[in-house]
Amino acid sequence: MLRATRVLFSANPLVSKTFNSAAVLHRSSPADTVKPAELFGSAKKAVLIGVPGAFTPGCSKTHVPGYLKHYDALKSKGVDLIGCVSVNDAFVMDAWGKDLKVGDKVTMLADPQGSFVKELGLDFDASAALGGHRSKRFALVLENGKITKAFVEPNNTGLSVSLAENLLKEL
Repeated sequence: MLRATRVLFSANPLVSKTFNSAAVLHRSSPADTVKPAELFGSAKKAVLIGVPGAFTPGCSKTHVPGYLKHYDALKSKGVDLIGCVSVNDAFVMDAWGKDLKVGDKVTMLADPQGSFVKELGLDFDASAALGGHRSKRFALVLENGKITKAFVEPNNTGLSVSLAENLLKEL
């Protein structure tokens, strides 16, 4: 499994990119906006996880909780910021963060139209299950705003390469 993870990020066209997007993400409300380049560019080392949907089982029971569970280990590896983005509105992401008790450990980010994940090529058509285009499940490692590693689930929604446990092995 680990070998496949290495192939995924070494061959991934996202590696070495910076967020130059005009997209704006929302935090606690539509008025509380942030540009990805500013947020992640200000961190020496950051992790951004993408999830298909707030309150969905895999995202709520495994993916985000894994990053909370391994928060201290991630910090010890130099991670200053952990963000979580989903194609949802700010109110849903804020409520989900409160439900998961992320506190200040994970910055919940709404991408209401999916423009940010689409620009990264990390969106997919989830109309059958979630009603429209959504974010693939992924984990990106950024250093000084530049993507250095990308872990994208091969089937868009799986729970393998983007899990905190796997990411920790690569930091």
